[in-house]
Amino acid sequence: RRKSNSQFTSQEELTTDEEELLAEEMQKERGSETTSPVLPADIQTISRSLHLRTNNNDTSSITTTSATNNENNGEEKKPNKDRNYFWREYVLAELGLAPSNRENDEKSNAELANARQRVFDLLWHLPRELERLCFYGCLLCGDAILGILTSLPVRVFVLTSRGLFALISSYFFNPAKYAAAVGLRKKMDASSPDVDGDGDPPSPMTRRQSWAKHPLAREQLCDLLWLSMLAAAVFLSYSLDVSVLYHYVRGQEVIKLYMAASVLECFDKLCCSFNGNVLDALTHSVDKIVDTAQHKFSRRRDVFVCGLQLFVDVILSTFATASHTFVLLLHAVTLSVAMNSHTNAMLLVLISNNFSEMKGHVFKKQDEAKLFGVTRLDIIERVHLTVCLLFVAAQRIIAAGSISGGLTKKFATDCLLVLGSEVFVDIVKHSFMAKFNSLRPATYRRYFRQFCREHVKLAQSYKIHRVVGFVPLAPAALLLRVVPPLYETLRVGDSYQSRDSKEETTYTTTESLAVSVLGFLILVVVKLLFGVLLHHWGVRMLATEIAEKQRKLQQEGKNKDAGEGEDEAPILDHGKVVSVRKMMADNDTLLTPNFKVAM
Repeated sequence: RRKSNSQFTSQEELTTDEEELLAEEMQKERGSETTSPVLPADIQTISRSLHLRTNNNDTSSITTTSATNNENNGEEKKPNKDRNYFWREYVLAELGLAPSNRENDEKSNAELANARQRVFDLLWHLPRELERLCFYGCLLCGDAILGILTSLPVRVFVLTSRGLFALISSYFFNPAKYAAAVGLRKKMDASSPDVDGDGDPPSPMTRRQSWAKHPLAREQLCDLLWLSMLAAAVFLSYSLDVSVLYHYVRGQEVIKLYMAASVLECFDKLCCSFNGNVLDALTHSVDKIVDTAQHKFSRRRDVFVCGLQLFVDVILSTFATASHTFVLLLHAVTLSVAMNSHTNAMLLVLISNNFSEMKGHVFKKQDEAKLFGVTRLDIIERVHLTVCLLFVAAQRIIAAGSISGGLTKKFATDCLLVLGSEVFVDIVKHSFMAKFNSLRPATYRRYFRQFCREHVKLAQSYKIHRVVGFVPLAPAALLLRVVPPLYETLRVGDSYQSRDSKEETTYTTTESLAVSVLGFLILVVVKLLFGVLLHHWGVRMLATEIAEKQRKLQQEGKNKDAGEGEDEAPILDHGKVVSVRKMMADNDTLLTPNFKVAM
């Protein structure tokens, strides 16, 4: 009997040790997910799977029934009836003959609610935030293209006219000022009027550098260079015959067309990334040469070195813009060949190229900064695709000779198919990227605030590459490439219609010029209205987000004060509210971090 009691005691100690080991293992497993303690139901489940018997009254003590040796009658060990309890419970629960011991604790309910929330984020919330962001970004890019076509020429014309008017007026009314402006070196006596207005004649250094003292010297020089690069890109694009390119691409096989579309899309992204950096370098060179010219003790050598650096940047920027224009032109011609084919095989091949992006992005580790870069590239791709479709539509009108003959129902269906496939692929790609990387729709909301804040700070709309990474020079050059033949086609079409109606209609050069100027003025007004509305939308969204942030801060303050035992939270007056809004508007970290991604 003493021997049996010692065996029972050792067995009980052993089971207690097993219980502690099981509790430690469960605590380690739960440590990675939550800091909640080990539940008694977990110990009972694992103990039941190990054929152990738990006591319902005290879950911390787990005892096992072992057969005692009966030395008196020599009977064998009795089988433990509870060993088959687990198998019986499993069979009954699997067949639905007994209720199963499912966990219905708070942790399981929270996990299920989180899974349900992620499902609806994947299906509704994230696509909605993504499309709002892409729509706003596409509007910014469209405003930039309109700024290149309208605001940039007007700015260059106005600033150049003001400079010429000031130069001519100084030539007739103030010869000394004219001499200082053009840099003529001549001796001036003390009685002659001076430039600086301090009674002393201006020094040769001041006369030589007076062009850089204008407050708009940087903007005027930068705008002039941008317009020159645009004109050079349009002029170089005329060296390529669109009809020759069209028939050459049309004669190729489908697999070659697919490879050409993939290569052009890759070069499009590379050119867009490189052009943004080149334009930033050009802006830096402009600032440097103006600062050097404005410096009082600058030498001719310093100005010459800065001018040489600016010349190199201008040549490089012009080459990059022309190359990007050629890439977009070839992409538009390839798309035109696919849409004008008798069967949709070539078009479907081009559309299937969009699905290859999912493999390159979905199954990779993405953080918020990388995801922001991918989102900007998707916005730029949509804008470039829209510009290519506009080019294809213009070419169809030119080939057909009228708008009704070029814009058919099949062409509209193909355009919707191309744009719809692009939107669908972007939604699926971003939804699963966010799912695999545990990102919520609030991430895209922060991206939207980033766009709004940077757009509100932007001085010129066509310098949108600092916000979205979109360079509008090449798309604007592609559109300008097709405008003159389109205008000529429409004008000739009107003359043909007048001949059919036996009415003599002739267009003189003056009338054509008047129509062009009127159309340009209408386009300028449309651009200004569009820019004002877009700017108002960005300011309104920022104001809404600031008010929401302020409300959350006040609510957190109230909760903190209530937790500390205070009866009432402090109420901010109007002056404090305004200061809080100004502080939150100035401090970017309170709104959202700056996602500066090298495109």
